[in-house]
Amino acid sequence: MKRLSSFLLTLVLAAGFASAQTATETLDQFNAALEDFLVEINTALPDNAVVGGAWSDAYIGQIVGIPPHFGAGVAAGVSRFPVTALKTAIELTGEDLPVEELVLPNFAIEGRIGGFLLPFDIGLRGGLLPEFTFDDVTIGYMNIGADVRYALLKGNLAMPSVSVGLGYYYTSGSVSYMFNPADLTGIDYPDAAPTLPDQELAIDFSTQVIEAKAQISKGLIIATPYLGAAASLSMSEATYKLINQTKTVSTADDPQLGMRIYGGTSFNLLLLKIDLTGMYNILSGNWGANLGARIQL
Repeated sequence: MKRLSSFLLTLVLAAGFASAQTATETLDQFNAALEDFLVEINTALPDNAVVGGAWSDAYIGQIVGIPPHFGAGVAAGVSRFPVTALKTAIELTGEDLPVEELVLPNFAIEGRIGGFLLPFDIGLRGGLLPEFTFDDVTIGYMNIGADVRYALLKGNLAMPSVSVGLGYYYTSGSVSYMFNPADLTGIDYPDAAPTLPDQELAIDFSTQVIEAKAQISKGLIIATPYLGAAASLSMSEATYKLINQTKTVSTADDPQLGMRIYGGTSFNLLLLKIDLTGMYNILSGNWGANLGARIQL
């Protein structure tokens, strides 16, 4: 959390710099860099929304049977988050962001239930971080997802399981920082600036993803390795705004194509499965990883 506070404070310093300068060219460069940063957010969000959206078993079986096939658990994932444009904006203030990439987290409770009659299963996942404030930083986050998979091969002792599926994922969130302009140092404010009211810098983001995927897996005694490929279509939107000022900039992304490969293995301990997954988006260059634990029949 302290690292996040420092990161947002640097961004706030940048916003304060932009408010204080009178050089039109510098302001234009600063705002252009932040608008590019919104585009980076839109590029990274779809990969964060889908990370962790796969279970090791390509098909879990039907709910009607002995035993019935279903499962539930938790997952925590991360994905690449480029901040090259934000780094450019901050450098215009004389400050520096020491990295060009960060990671976005993704937490979810998830479940999957086998179908009936036809060989399909349905998965649901969702995560919620209600807005809370710590050291003047307010954070909120929500994600939901659902998918259905149809088994082309159910799998047996000799053959793997193979399935194709279609999923929908939605992620939204916000990060904001409240500050007093008089508390900022190293900024050449006009004389009137210290009398300004408290300011709030806010970044809001959301994305919707529709994804088609295919997966193959092979159940072994204590592990289930798997490999998959997916193609996606996403729509994203990001906004930054300085509340109590007039500056608000938003960008809505055109439909964005994604193509990722993913794979990993689960370690099977009776009914407990611990799942490790890695993924890579061939088109965006983004990567992601996920760790999950579930009880599955």
